[in-house]
Amino acid sequence: MIDSNLFNSHEKAVVVSLLIEMANVDDNVAFEELVTTNNIFARLGVDRDTFETGRALDTKYAIEAVKAMTDEQKIVLGKLLVEVIDADDKVTHAELALLNHICRQSGIDVILNKKEEKSPTEKREKTRK
Repeated sequence: MIDSNLFNSHEKAVVVSLLIEMANVDDNVAFEELVTTNNIFARLGVDRDTFETGRALDTKYAIEAVKAMTDEQKIVLGKLLVEVIDADDKVTHAELALLNHICRQSGIDVILNKKEEKSPTEKREKTRK
């Protein structure tokens, strides 16, 4: 479940922009991708004006705007992008390339790597066993 208050209206427009780009990146918007993006927009509480603003945003600008988001927002965005990729049960090279580009450029990859790393205490406890 996504808290509709996690993103402000500008951030929601950024999310809209990137999700639309992901759905379109392989030049084939499957019905399932359309349903999934609409479902995400509803869960986020995206209104018509925010949708139109997001649709008009440049992808490079949207990626830059993600850099200013919190770690929690970035992780949620990453999950939403994967949700769109998985919607049609067909993962393309173009989708993976865009996901990697967004993650690298916005810092999502760094956050995910941090979450996967164990704390020094956890590492010590593991080696003692």
